[in-house]
Amino acid sequence: MVWIRHDSNSTNTKWLLSLLAVFFFLAMAFLQFTAAAVAAFIAAVAGLQWLYVAHVGKRLELVNVRSRKRLLAGGESAWELVFENKGLPVLGGQLKIWFQDAVLPQGPLIVNYGDLVELDVPFTIGHNETLAVNIPVTGNRRGLARLKKMELNVPHPFGEGSVVLEYKPMILQELLVFPKLRKAFFHYSPSRQKPGQFNLKHSLFDDAFQPIGTRDYVPTDSFNTIHWKASARLQSYQTKVFEQVANESILFALNVADHYATIPHLEERIEEVASYIETCYREGIPYALAVNIRSTGKMPFLHLATGEGPYQRQKALEMLSVMSKNHSTMPFPSMLAHLDVHIELPFTTYLMADEFAGIQRFVAKWATRTELKLLPSRKGSGLR
Repeated sequence: MVWIRHDSNSTNTKWLLSLLAVFFFLAMAFLQFTAAAVAAFIAAVAGLQWLYVAHVGKRLELVNVRSRKRLLAGGESAWELVFENKGLPVLGGQLKIWFQDAVLPQGPLIVNYGDLVELDVPFTIGHNETLAVNIPVTGNRRGLARLKKMELNVPHPFGEGSVVLEYKPMILQELLVFPKLRKAFFHYSPSRQKPGQFNLKHSLFDDAFQPIGTRDYVPTDSFNTIHWKASARLQSYQTKVFEQVANESILFALNVADHYATIPHLEERIEEVASYIETCYREGIPYALAVNIRSTGKMPFLHLATGEGPYQRQKALEMLSVMSKNHSTMPFPSMLAHLDVHIELPFTTYLMADEFAGIQRFVAKWATRTELKLLPSRKGSGLR
Protein backbone atom coordinates (compact mmCIF):
# COMPACT_ATOMS: atom_id res chain seq x y z
CA MET A 1 0.00 0.00 0.00
CA VAL A 2 1.48 3.33 -1.11
CA TRP A 3 -0.80 5.58 0.97
CA ILE A 4 -1.79 5.02 4.60
CA ARG A 5 -5.36 6.24 5.06
CA HIS A 6 -6.43 8.20 8.14
CA ASP A 7 -10.18 8.89 8.23
CA SER A 8 -11.75 9.56 11.63
CA ASN A 9 -15.19 10.30 10.14
CA SER A 10 -15.78 6.98 8.40
CA THR A 11 -17.38 5.47 11.51
CA ASN A 12 -19.77 8.43 11.81
CA THR A 13 -20.72 8.04 8.14
CA LYS A 14 -21.54 4.36 8.65
CA TRP A 15 -23.69 5.18 11.67
CA LEU A 16 -25.49 7.84 9.63
CA LEU A 17 -26.17 5.38 6.79
CA SER A 18 -27.51 2.82 9.27
CA LEU A 19 -29.77 5.42 10.88
CA LEU A 20 -31.07 6.61 7.51
CA ALA A 21 -31.78 3.01 6.45
CA VAL A 22 -33.86 2.45 9.59
CA PHE A 23 -35.66 5.76 9.06
CA PHE A 24 -36.36 4.85 5.40
CA PHE A 25 -37.95 1.51 6.25
CA LEU A 26 -40.04 3.07 9.04
CA ALA A 27 -41.26 5.78 6.66
CA MET A 28 -42.19 3.19 4.05
CA ALA A 29 -43.97 1.13 6.71
CA PHE A 30 -46.11 4.11 7.70
CA LEU A 31 -46.58 5.14 4.03
CA GLN A 32 -44.66 8.40 4.52
CA PHE A 33 -43.26 8.48 0.99
CA THR A 34 -41.96 12.06 1.14
CA ALA A 35 -39.95 11.36 4.28
CA ALA A 36 -38.71 8.11 2.72
CA ALA A 37 -37.58 9.99 -0.41
CA VAL A 38 -35.70 12.56 1.67
CA ALA A 39 -34.04 9.79 3.67
CA ALA A 40 -33.10 7.96 0.45
CA PHE A 41 -31.62 11.14 -1.06
CA ILE A 42 -29.54 11.89 2.03
CA ALA A 43 -28.44 8.25 2.19
CA ALA A 44 -27.40 8.36 -1.46
CA VAL A 45 -25.32 11.52 -0.88
CA ALA A 46 -23.71 10.06 2.26
CA GLY A 47 -23.08 6.76 0.46
CA LEU A 48 -21.40 8.46 -2.49
CA GLN A 49 -19.24 10.45 -0.11
CA TRP A 50 -18.31 7.29 1.79
CA LEU A 51 -17.39 5.49 -1.45
CA TYR A 52 -15.32 8.48 -2.63
CA VAL A 53 -13.45 8.75 0.66
CA ALA A 54 -12.84 4.98 0.73
CA HIS A 55 -11.29 4.86 -2.77
CA VAL A 56 -9.73 8.28 -3.40
CA GLY A 57 -5.95 8.12 -3.70
CA LYS A 58 -5.78 4.34 -4.19
CA ARG A 59 -4.36 4.76 -7.70
CA LEU A 60 -2.51 8.00 -7.09
CA GLU A 61 1.24 7.44 -7.49
CA LEU A 62 4.33 9.57 -7.00
CA VAL A 63 7.01 9.17 -9.66
CA ASN A 64 9.66 8.41 -7.04
CA VAL A 65 12.98 8.68 -8.90
CA ARG A 66 16.23 8.93 -6.96
CA SER A 67 17.87 12.32 -7.47
CA ARG A 68 20.34 14.55 -5.66
CA LYS A 69 20.68 18.23 -6.49
CA ARG A 70 23.58 20.32 -5.27
CA LEU A 71 23.59 24.02 -4.48
CA LEU A 72 25.50 26.61 -2.50
CA ALA A 73 24.16 28.50 0.49
CA GLY A 74 21.93 31.21 -0.98
CA GLY A 75 21.56 29.32 -4.26
CA GLU A 76 18.20 28.32 -5.71
CA SER A 77 16.77 24.92 -6.54
CA ALA A 78 13.40 23.17 -6.24
CA TRP A 79 11.58 20.07 -5.06
CA GLU A 80 9.99 18.48 -8.12
CA LEU A 81 7.14 16.07 -7.30
CA VAL A 82 5.39 14.37 -10.23
CA PHE A 83 2.08 12.57 -9.56
CA GLU A 84 0.15 10.22 -11.83
CA ASN A 85 -3.52 9.60 -11.02
CA LYS A 86 -5.42 6.70 -12.60
CA GLY A 87 -8.15 6.68 -10.00
CA LEU A 88 -10.74 9.09 -8.62
CA PRO A 89 -9.97 12.80 -9.02
CA VAL A 90 -8.65 14.78 -6.06
CA LEU A 91 -10.41 18.15 -5.79
CA GLY A 92 -9.35 20.99 -3.50
CA GLY A 93 -6.72 18.97 -1.63
CA GLN A 94 -3.74 20.17 0.37
CA LEU A 95 -0.32 18.55 -0.04
CA LYS A 96 1.76 18.84 3.13
CA ILE A 97 5.51 18.07 3.16
CA TRP A 98 8.23 18.15 5.80
CA PHE A 99 11.96 18.58 5.08
CA GLN A 100 15.14 19.69 6.87
CA ASP A 101 15.84 23.40 7.05
CA ALA A 102 19.09 23.11 5.08
CA VAL A 103 16.84 24.62 2.41
CA LEU A 104 13.92 27.01 2.90
CA PRO A 105 10.94 27.60 0.59
CA GLN A 106 10.80 30.90 -1.21
CA GLY A 107 8.09 33.08 0.31
CA PRO A 108 7.11 34.45 3.72
CA LEU A 109 4.84 31.58 4.87
CA ILE A 110 7.13 29.16 6.70
CA VAL A 111 6.30 26.89 9.64
CA ASN A 112 9.43 25.59 11.35
CA TYR A 113 9.50 22.84 13.99
CA GLY A 114 13.07 22.43 15.23
CA ASP A 115 15.12 21.60 12.15
CA LEU A 116 12.06 20.59 10.07
CA VAL A 117 10.12 22.88 7.76
CA GLU A 118 6.41 22.24 7.17
CA LEU A 119 4.85 23.49 3.93
CA ASP A 120 1.31 23.30 2.50
CA VAL A 121 0.72 23.29 -1.26
CA PRO A 122 -2.70 23.32 -3.02
CA PHE A 123 -3.31 20.03 -4.81
CA THR A 124 -5.91 19.17 -7.46
CA ILE A 125 -5.60 16.38 -10.01
CA GLY A 126 -8.18 14.76 -12.27
CA HIS A 127 -8.63 11.22 -13.52
CA ASN A 128 -5.83 9.97 -15.84
CA GLU A 129 -3.85 13.16 -15.31
CA THR A 130 -0.19 13.86 -14.52
CA LEU A 131 0.59 16.74 -12.18
CA ALA A 132 4.04 18.25 -11.57
CA VAL A 133 4.35 20.14 -8.28
CA ASN A 134 7.38 22.45 -8.31
CA ILE A 135 8.40 23.97 -4.96
CA PRO A 136 11.23 26.56 -5.28
CA VAL A 137 13.69 26.58 -2.37
CA THR A 138 16.82 28.47 -1.39
CA GLY A 139 19.93 27.07 0.27
CA ASN A 140 19.85 28.06 3.95
CA ARG A 141 22.80 26.29 5.57
CA ARG A 142 25.29 23.49 4.97
CA GLY A 143 23.68 20.08 5.08
CA LEU A 144 21.54 17.44 3.41
CA ALA A 145 17.79 18.06 3.04
CA ARG A 146 15.41 15.15 2.47
CA LEU A 147 11.64 15.01 2.21
CA LYS A 148 11.00 13.31 5.54
CA LYS A 149 7.22 13.01 5.27
CA MET A 150 4.39 13.79 2.87
CA GLU A 151 0.62 13.87 3.47
CA LEU A 152 -2.32 14.62 1.22
CA ASN A 153 -5.43 16.09 2.87
CA VAL A 154 -8.54 15.43 0.74
CA PRO A 155 -11.76 17.21 1.87
CA HIS A 156 -15.09 15.43 1.85
CA PRO A 157 -17.09 16.43 -1.24
CA PHE A 158 -20.24 16.98 0.87
CA GLY A 159 -20.18 18.41 4.34
CA GLU A 160 -17.25 18.90 6.69
CA GLY A 161 -14.35 16.58 7.33
CA SER A 162 -11.46 15.21 5.33
CA VAL A 163 -9.33 12.12 4.79
CA VAL A 164 -5.55 12.24 5.26
CA LEU A 165 -3.37 10.09 2.99
CA GLU A 166 0.15 9.54 4.34
CA TYR A 167 2.80 8.53 1.79
CA LYS A 168 4.47 5.37 3.08
CA PRO A 169 7.64 4.78 0.92
CA MET A 170 10.80 6.80 1.37
CA ILE A 171 10.96 9.79 -0.95
CA LEU A 172 14.24 9.56 -2.86
CA GLN A 173 14.84 13.25 -3.59
CA GLU A 174 17.70 15.05 -1.83
CA LEU A 175 19.07 18.59 -1.87
CA LEU A 176 22.68 18.98 -0.80
CA VAL A 177 23.85 22.42 0.32
CA PHE A 178 27.62 22.90 0.08
CA PRO A 179 29.60 24.82 2.74
CA LYS A 180 30.25 28.50 2.26
CA LEU A 181 33.41 29.09 0.25
CA ARG A 182 35.64 31.90 1.41
CA LYS A 183 38.96 33.25 0.24
CA ALA A 184 41.60 31.30 2.11
CA PHE A 185 45.27 31.23 1.19
CA PHE A 186 47.83 28.84 2.59
CA HIS A 187 51.49 28.29 1.80
CA TYR A 188 52.49 25.28 -0.25
CA SER A 189 55.67 24.37 -2.08
CA PRO A 190 56.17 21.54 -4.61
CA SER A 191 58.85 18.91 -4.13
CA ARG A 192 61.75 18.92 -6.55
CA GLN A 193 62.73 15.42 -5.42
CA LYS A 194 59.52 13.63 -6.55
CA PRO A 195 58.05 13.45 -10.07
CA GLY A 196 54.55 14.80 -10.51
CA GLN A 197 52.37 17.14 -12.56
CA PHE A 198 53.21 20.54 -11.06
CA ASN A 199 55.16 22.73 -13.53
CA LEU A 200 58.31 24.01 -11.89
CA LYS A 201 61.67 25.33 -13.13
CA HIS A 202 64.89 23.64 -11.95
CA SER A 203 63.16 20.34 -11.20
CA LEU A 204 65.00 17.01 -11.47
CA PHE A 205 62.19 15.48 -13.55
CA ASP A 206 60.89 16.08 -17.07
CA ASP A 207 57.44 15.34 -18.44
CA ALA A 208 57.95 13.19 -21.54
CA PHE A 209 54.45 14.03 -22.75
CA GLN A 210 55.06 17.79 -22.75
CA PRO A 211 57.86 18.63 -25.24
CA ILE A 212 58.23 22.40 -25.48
CA GLY A 213 61.04 22.73 -28.05
CA THR A 214 64.51 21.64 -29.07
CA ARG A 215 68.14 22.62 -28.44
CA ASP A 216 71.53 21.66 -29.80
CA TYR A 217 72.74 18.18 -28.91
CA VAL A 218 75.48 17.77 -26.30
CA PRO A 219 77.41 14.52 -25.64
CA THR A 220 75.73 13.99 -22.25
CA ASP A 221 72.21 13.85 -23.76
CA SER A 222 70.41 10.53 -23.97
CA PHE A 223 70.11 8.94 -27.41
CA ASN A 224 66.33 8.57 -26.87
CA THR A 225 65.83 12.34 -26.56
CA ILE A 226 67.10 13.19 -30.06
CA HIS A 227 64.47 14.89 -32.24
CA TRP A 228 65.14 13.21 -35.59
CA LYS A 229 62.86 15.36 -37.75
CA ALA A 230 64.33 18.58 -36.40
CA SER A 231 67.84 17.16 -36.77
CA ALA A 232 67.22 16.30 -40.44
CA ARG A 233 65.73 19.73 -41.10
CA LEU A 234 68.62 21.66 -39.47
CA GLN A 235 71.36 19.21 -40.57
CA SER A 236 72.58 18.92 -36.96
CA TYR A 237 71.52 16.83 -33.98
CA GLN A 238 68.72 18.39 -31.94
CA THR A 239 67.61 17.29 -28.46
CA LYS A 240 64.01 17.49 -27.22
CA VAL A 241 63.31 19.91 -24.39
CA PHE A 242 60.53 18.87 -21.98
CA GLU A 243 58.45 20.68 -19.39
CA GLN A 244 60.03 20.29 -15.96
CA VAL A 245 57.59 18.99 -13.37
CA ALA A 246 57.56 18.42 -9.63
CA ASN A 247 55.31 16.69 -7.14
CA GLU A 248 52.71 18.58 -5.14
CA SER A 249 50.05 16.65 -3.26
CA ILE A 250 48.38 17.54 0.01
CA LEU A 251 46.66 15.62 2.80
CA PHE A 252 44.21 17.50 5.03
CA ALA A 253 43.70 15.59 8.30
CA LEU A 254 40.85 17.23 10.22
CA ASN A 255 40.02 16.68 13.88
CA VAL A 256 36.35 17.36 14.71
CA ALA A 257 36.23 15.43 18.01
CA ASP A 258 35.93 17.12 21.38
CA HIS A 259 36.07 14.22 23.87
CA TYR A 260 32.84 12.31 23.07
CA ALA A 261 31.19 14.97 20.90
CA THR A 262 32.04 17.20 17.97
CA ILE A 263 33.82 20.52 18.33
CA PRO A 264 31.51 23.48 19.05
CA HIS A 265 32.80 25.47 16.06
CA LEU A 266 32.27 22.65 13.56
CA GLU A 267 30.68 24.89 10.93
CA GLU A 268 33.56 27.36 10.91
CA ARG A 269 36.09 24.54 10.62
CA ILE A 270 34.24 22.91 7.72
CA GLU A 271 34.01 26.22 5.88
CA GLU A 272 37.75 26.66 6.38
CA VAL A 273 38.54 23.23 4.91
CA ALA A 274 36.14 23.85 2.01
CA SER A 275 37.99 27.08 1.23
CA TYR A 276 41.34 25.27 1.16
CA ILE A 277 39.85 22.64 -1.14
CA GLU A 278 38.59 25.37 -3.45
CA THR A 279 42.12 26.82 -3.56
CA CYS A 280 43.57 23.41 -4.46
CA TYR A 281 40.95 23.01 -7.18
CA ARG A 282 41.77 26.38 -8.73
CA GLU A 283 45.53 25.74 -8.56
CA GLY A 284 45.25 22.18 -9.92
CA ILE A 285 46.84 20.61 -6.82
CA PRO A 286 46.00 16.97 -5.96
CA TYR A 287 44.73 16.53 -2.40
CA ALA A 288 43.28 13.97 0.00
CA LEU A 289 40.98 14.47 2.98
CA ALA A 290 40.61 12.53 6.24
CA VAL A 291 38.11 13.36 9.02
CA ASN A 292 37.82 11.45 12.30
CA ILE A 293 34.11 10.69 11.92
CA ARG A 294 33.40 6.97 12.06
CA SER A 295 32.49 5.30 8.79
CA THR A 296 32.24 1.83 7.29
CA GLY A 297 34.53 0.42 4.64
CA LYS A 298 38.27 0.07 4.19
CA MET A 299 38.90 3.13 6.30
CA PRO A 300 37.05 3.31 9.66
CA PHE A 301 36.69 7.08 9.22
CA LEU A 302 35.72 9.49 6.47
CA HIS A 303 38.50 9.40 3.90
CA LEU A 304 38.83 10.73 0.36
CA ALA A 305 41.75 9.37 -1.64
CA THR A 306 44.11 11.70 -3.49
CA GLY A 307 42.73 13.28 -6.64
CA GLU A 308 42.16 16.53 -8.45
CA GLY A 309 39.75 18.21 -10.82
CA PRO A 310 36.01 18.98 -10.63
CA TYR A 311 34.96 15.44 -9.68
CA GLN A 312 37.36 15.38 -6.73
CA ARG A 313 36.08 18.80 -5.67
CA GLN A 314 32.48 17.59 -5.81
CA LYS A 315 33.24 14.48 -3.73
CA ALA A 316 35.14 16.52 -1.14
CA LEU A 317 32.38 19.12 -0.79
CA GLU A 318 29.76 16.38 -0.55
CA MET A 319 31.72 14.73 2.26
CA LEU A 320 31.91 18.03 4.13
CA SER A 321 28.23 18.78 3.48
CA VAL A 322 26.83 15.59 5.04
CA MET A 323 28.93 15.87 8.22
CA SER A 324 26.77 16.47 11.26
CA LYS A 325 27.25 17.19 14.95
CA ASN A 326 25.26 14.01 15.62
CA HIS A 327 27.82 11.74 13.94
CA SER A 328 30.01 9.46 16.03
CA THR A 329 33.67 10.47 16.19
CA MET A 330 36.90 8.61 16.89
CA PRO A 331 40.05 9.85 18.68
CA PHE A 332 42.32 11.90 16.45
CA PRO A 333 45.44 9.88 17.40
CA SER A 334 43.64 6.67 16.36
CA MET A 335 42.94 8.10 12.92
CA LEU A 336 46.55 9.26 12.53
CA ALA A 337 47.81 5.83 13.57
CA HIS A 338 45.66 4.18 10.90
CA LEU A 339 46.87 6.64 8.26
CA ASP A 340 50.47 6.06 9.34
CA VAL A 341 50.17 2.35 8.58
CA HIS A 342 47.86 2.22 5.56
CA ILE A 343 48.74 5.17 3.30
CA GLU A 344 51.87 6.76 1.86
CA LEU A 345 52.05 10.31 3.10
CA PRO A 346 52.01 12.96 0.34
CA PHE A 347 54.61 15.67 0.06
CA THR A 348 52.61 18.10 2.25
CA THR A 349 50.38 17.20 5.21
CA TYR A 350 48.18 19.62 7.14
CA LEU A 351 47.04 18.57 10.61
CA MET A 352 43.98 20.61 11.52
CA ALA A 353 43.07 20.52 15.20
CA ASP A 354 42.39 22.81 18.13
CA GLU A 355 45.35 21.45 20.10
CA PHE A 356 48.26 19.14 19.31
CA ALA A 357 49.35 17.92 22.74
CA GLY A 358 48.05 14.39 22.22
CA ILE A 359 49.69 13.81 18.83
CA GLN A 360 53.25 14.94 19.41
CA ARG A 361 54.65 11.52 18.54
CA PHE A 362 53.02 11.73 15.11
CA VAL A 363 54.22 15.31 14.67
CA ALA A 364 57.80 14.24 15.38
CA LYS A 365 57.57 11.11 13.18
CA TRP A 366 55.77 12.67 10.21
CA ALA A 367 58.04 15.72 10.16
CA THR A 368 60.77 13.43 8.76
CA ARG A 369 58.51 11.92 6.09
CA THR A 370 56.45 14.85 4.85
CA GLU A 371 56.32 18.63 4.80
CA LEU A 372 54.21 18.89 7.95
CA LYS A 373 52.07 21.93 8.69
CA LEU A 374 49.96 22.49 11.81
CA LEU A 375 46.71 24.35 11.29
CA PRO A 376 45.08 25.31 14.59
CA SER A 377 41.60 26.76 14.73
CA ARG A 378 41.03 30.00 12.86
CA LYS A 379 40.29 31.49 16.26
CA GLY A 380 43.89 30.70 17.16
CA SER A 381 47.14 31.95 15.78
CA GLY A 382 46.64 30.79 12.23
CA LEU A 383 48.98 28.73 10.07
CA ARG A 384 52.45 27.94 11.20
